Amino acid sequence: METKKKVRQAKAPTPKDSKDYINEKCVIFGNNMRVARKERGFTSEALGKFLKISTAYVGLIERGERCPSLETFMKICDFFGESYEEMLTPRYALKIAESKAASKVEASRDKVKRKQKMVAGMLNTFDVDELDHIIGMIKSFKTFSQIKQPELNEEEEADE
Repeated sequence: METKKKVRQAKAPTPKDSKDYINEKCVIFGNNMRVARKERGFTSEALGKFLKISTAYVGLIERGERCPSLETFMKICDFFGESYEEMLTPRYALKIAESKAASKVEASRDKVKRKQKMVAGMLNTFDVDELDHIIGMIKSFKTFSQIKQPELNEEEEADE
């Protein structure tokens, strides 16, 4: 008796695989839509009014929790003047990261400015001897901080 050999065939994509792909594209589209909307200064309410959908539904699309209909998808792309392909490409992730980094830098600058103003206000209350003492402490601190971080000084010398 002959034994039948089982022939393995290439695995065809399962419905689950295609669902994952569609869900991924919905998330990418939603992120792109949110960034495009914010870049152009629109609220979700204004966008919803234009598209004739609820603000809540705009939020669901932006979070990737719902996929818009083809008609709504096309309206959104046209509204932002983006191609369909661009809106499905994860290109805005970098812009989001850059935006967050820029926000942190700006917050840090604001914090420094506030502290500088606070110190400037306090300096008005000191007499000449106290100011000389404070200046000496600042110079000592600067010298100490330069000694503490020699690798920074070595990089500066290498650049020259």
